[in-house]
Amino acid sequence: MYTLVAFVICLRIVYSAELPKDIKKCKFGNDACIKGSINQLIKNYPKGIPSLNIQPFDEFRPSDMQLWDSPRVGGSFLKFRLVNQAVSGCQNATVTGVSGFEQDPTKSRIEIELRIPRVTHRSTYEMQLRWLSMVQSNTSGACYAEFQNVTLILNLKVIVKFQKEKRYLKIYELTPQLELGRFVLKLDDLYKESLDLTLAVNRAYNENWLELWNDIERNVLSSYSQKGAQLLDKIFATISYDDMFLRS
Repeated sequence: MYTLVAFVICLRIVYSAELPKDIKKCKFGNDACIKGSINQLIKNYPKGIPSLNIQPFDEFRPSDMQLWDSPRVGGSFLKFRLVNQAVSGCQNATVTGVSGFEQDPTKSRIEIELRIPRVTHRSTYEMQLRWLSMVQSNTSGACYAEFQNVTLILNLKVIVKFQKEKRYLKIYELTPQLELGRFVLKLDDLYKESLDLTLAVNRAYNENWLELWNDIERNVLSSYSQKGAQLLDKIFATISYDDMFLRS
């Protein structure tokens, strides 16, 4: 879910050519200025700027995600899907570092680092589980997850396309890195016939949260990165890179 924050932060930078007057516009390569402007924008406009197509910082809606889809081994398999996802908390993000916004952005990676005290995730899960003949479940319910003390680093590789003598960016690669202080998960109605079993499984997940996160991190980051890249590309195709910054 770190992807959710990163792409949102980038959204704001791209619009710097038409940002409100209370947001300072920067020169290429002035990392301190760019960092300060992004933070000011997050603070002043937590609900985004609809007239500029800037999405709210306080909600991110990724596409549906297949979290697990294990192959059948004997009589066992697990399919777990998240739908109607909503992620909140990015409005409290603080950008702690930026680099790569140079005159030629293709010479190095663009990097944005930020920290978020708490990110929450709400969705509906759909699960099919079979373990030999002993455990069988086909259920759905509310999913709540919480990411605490998040450090997110977003790395972008871009290519440049020319239109009407102006440069427009297109994402070639988006790679997120995420560090968590704690991960909390709650799945309602896992076993509708047994509340005690549902509570016990949730307790086990949270007592072993690091192992759980290691299992799902790759799929989560991949899904959110794809969504973030799609949103960023739409903006990069609208506003030229040369209009994002002050002219020398």
